[in-house]
Amino acid sequence: MKSLIHGAGMASPVAETGRDAPGRADAVTLLSVSGLCVRFRRGPAVVCAVDDVSFSVARGTTLGVVGESGSGKSLMAMALLGLLPRLAALEIRGTAQFGGAPLLSASARARRALLGSEIGVVFQDPLTALNPVLSIGRQMTEVIRAHRDVSAAEADRVAREALDAVGIARAGERRGQFPHELSGGLRQRVLIAMAVVNRPQLIVADEPTTALDVTVQAQILDLLRGLQRELGAAIVVISHDFGVIAELADEVAVMYAGRVVEHGATRAIFETPQHAYTAALLSCRPLLNGRPPRPIAGLPPDLAGLPAGCAFAPRCEICAGRARCGDERPKLEVTLSGQLAACHFCERAS
Repeated sequence: MKSLIHGAGMASPVAETGRDAPGRADAVTLLSVSGLCVRFRRGPAVVCAVDDVSFSVARGTTLGVVGESGSGKSLMAMALLGLLPRLAALEIRGTAQFGGAPLLSASARARRALLGSEIGVVFQDPLTALNPVLSIGRQMTEVIRAHRDVSAAEADRVAREALDAVGIARAGERRGQFPHELSGGLRQRVLIAMAVVNRPQLIVADEPTTALDVTVQAQILDLLRGLQRELGAAIVVISHDFGVIAELADEVAVMYAGRVVEHGATRAIFETPQHAYTAALLSCRPLLNGRPPRPIAGLPPDLAGLPAGCAFAPRCEICAGRARCGDERPKLEVTLSGQLAACHFCERAS
């Protein structure tokens, strides 16, 4: 993979942060989110789609956000980035800081300056994220010139380099093509190239391997890891696939019904899950030992009618209908194994 760090006198962000490896204790927090809530009105009901979500991401590290469809993963990210559509009675509360500066309360102009420059976004569906009537090269150069004072010729050169850096062969030819002329894997690479072309500090990747075959998935994951090493960027990767999370993430936040129900180091989450939902998600994976996957019984809850207690209780094999799970909402607390979990049955540190 060719370097994306170009330009006279341009130092690599890796060198600037002084980071040797992801997860170091002296890593600097880049993104910090506290008490994020997203509510909107659906008919007569007020739906809390994201409820009291808090996390932080250090430079050069990756946070994986995992959960079923409708758990609030993508909505949480889009709320942070100011990309939610203007729905009736939409309410966003909480605080978020990016690089020490307010993010949620930033003006629309300030957010536009960040997106595509300091923050790169890889959207879930490249065919709808890319403009169907503009060539790949045109879209790439627009992203570059929106954030850099360069000529059209220079922007075109940088775009070709970025396409080449993400493994797109014949980049000069591809930049004249339109999104529908490319395969799903190539479109995803184009989105990644657009997200990183301005050397962002943070990459938000929403389901970056959805609908791709296994070989292309592996290539995309290798590409993201390589770009992180090259740029020294933090990554927030959103997925329903624990395999993707295992490949990329240093830490994992598990979401269910708009809440984070477990959060911890990736190895701890996989080896000693503390929430029944996390354990159930892991059981859905087919294993090499021939054990068949075990689907989770039931359906995710209607956000407009959540129970008073644990939202996962109706589907949980552990609670067995205990009144406490139906009546008392568990708090997100530190467990003996070190991660945070919101479950009445986990072993708490105190």
